[in-house]
Amino acid sequence: MKKSLFLIIIVTLIAVLTKFYISNYKIEYNVNDYDVKTIYKNKRFYFEIKKDKIFNFDIYSKRKLSKTKVYKIEELDLANYYCIIPFIKDMKTYPLCYSKETQEYIDYNLINDELLADYQYKSNLNSKPEKDFEYYNLLKENEYIALWTYKGYIIMNGKSFKNVNIFKKDRYDNSLSYIIDNTIYMPNYDEEHEYSKIIKLNLETYKIDSISLEKKIDFDSYIVGNIKNKLYIFDNKNSILYELDLKNSKLSVIGNTEKGFIKYKDGKWLICSKTEYKINKIKIDNHKDSNYTYKIKNGLFKQIKENNNITTKISDNISNIIYEYNDDIYYIYEDNLYLYNSLKGNNKVFYNYELNFNKDNTIFMYIK
Repeated sequence: MKKSLFLIIIVTLIAVLTKFYISNYKIEYNVNDYDVKTIYKNKRFYFEIKKDKIFNFDIYSKRKLSKTKVYKIEELDLANYYCIIPFIKDMKTYPLCYSKETQEYIDYNLINDELLADYQYKSNLNSKPEKDFEYYNLLKENEYIALWTYKGYIIMNGKSFKNVNIFKKDRYDNSLSYIIDNTIYMPNYDEEHEYSKIIKLNLETYKIDSISLEKKIDFDSYIVGNIKNKLYIFDNKNSILYELDLKNSKLSVIGNTEKGFIKYKDGKWLICSKTEYKINKIKIDNHKDSNYTYKIKNGLFKQIKENNNITTKISDNISNIIYEYNDDIYYIYEDNLYLYNSLKGNNKVFYNYELNFNKDNTIFMYIK
């Protein structure tokens, strides 16, 4: 009897925890004559607020016992903009704005108006670098950025950075480097024509290690991608597809002229032709689905997937995005790497005097 009662209590607790701390939900309600919709899913809140205009935003946070709601909405009637400020208990929010002149939604950090000044984050956009490299101490303790320096990397984390030299010779083309979690894998660039070692750099510990391949791979090759703990490399010159098991450091030939070739698609290995690797440059797609779409027109624009009819201008700069994490995006403009998020707008992470000239395969990011 006691055992049965104990089991009932455990099952009940699991059900309660699931309902109030884990399960997703959608609610619709009214605040200050605004129709509001809140959707919670996978540690993310999406809010949609509608009256004359529809505004939307999202916040990444764990759910609480009670369902999260907007409890108040204030209006700011600026000369050229119409803005609202939603209020949510225990969550930091920000103004949502619409331009009367251009008839487009716009990030409040891009608007110069005294009524918004108190909400705007003090940016470092006007800072002028004094050196070839300048780091602006913007990263969190769990965020790591590695910048290729031709012989190694500058690793930035939290409020500090460190130069890590690996090679003796300068190497401008870093396209054979590849990051998995906190480790960058790259050929031994000190070798010529062919490489017989993979160098490993841990971004958290700065530890440098190597994997002996027992074969030589031509530098005319490319990284196909990774699946779990296996890295795939295609030697273009010799038409060989390699699989490197990162756990046991074993290099295997899984595709060549004699064996034929395979490609990884939709979770399966499929037979393919050599031409697909040599001409199409097949890559394994590990891209995670995003909650956003970004477009470049006369600036950078953002759409949230729940309502892609709302397009918000988030930057005046024409940019290329290199990394996305939750609602943070990292992008390059001129010789600066920028971080954008809705609360703080656009800010410089670092400056490098030739970043824009040599931006391909030079920046790697890891968030713990």
